[in-house]
Amino acid sequence: MQNKPSSIVIFACAVLFLITNKTFADDEAIKSGQTKAMACTACHGVENSNNPEWPNLSQQSTRYLIEQLHAFRDGIRKNALMSPQAMGLTDQDIVEIAKYYNSVPAKKGKITAADNVIELGQSIYRGGIADRGVPACMSCHGPNGLGVDRSGYPKISGQHAKYLYHVLEEYKEDYDEREERGKNFSIMSTISFKLSNKEMKALSEYLQGLYWYK
Repeated sequence: MQNKPSSIVIFACAVLFLITNKTFADDEAIKSGQTKAMACTACHGVENSNNPEWPNLSQQSTRYLIEQLHAFRDGIRKNALMSPQAMGLTDQDIVEIAKYYNSVPAKKGKITAADNVIELGQSIYRGGIADRGVPACMSCHGPNGLGVDRSGYPKISGQHAKYLYHVLEEYKEDYDEREERGKNFSIMSTISFKLSNKEMKALSEYLQGLYWYK
């Protein structure tokens, strides 16, 4: 009598099939995203952007990129360069571009600021500022600044200091609009509002070289 496959074997085969299908679908999305991101690389580069005012997108959180591209396209977040670029993107375009950039290995950033600036930034990133209710940045972005994709918390290690500083300024300046801009914007706006310009600058400089600063 021929043995029938056990339910465990059938289940394992089904799981393997689903994983293989998902991997294939992701690979196809990444390939398509690479083609659609050709225009993006003019400013953002493939690994790192050449202009410190434009962010590096390599290895960035897929969810974060999707949320930001939707925000630019839908007019929630406004930028003279990005808003027109995102306007013509479909939902599928956005997902595929985000998956592509998430798949690109990131390059390490460089430390360019003085030691006392880096030390202040490190102190805020790892310990926060308790008497002002500023939490440690690493509590959401992780000890290495890689972020949490499922929560939409972006990767910020190795990012250009100049860009990070401008973003923190934006969060701070738009404090009164924080409730309208979504949960994550509200969290960051509330934190940035409590930081001085000197502290935001130090934090940005620290994060630019976070990968290898000891």
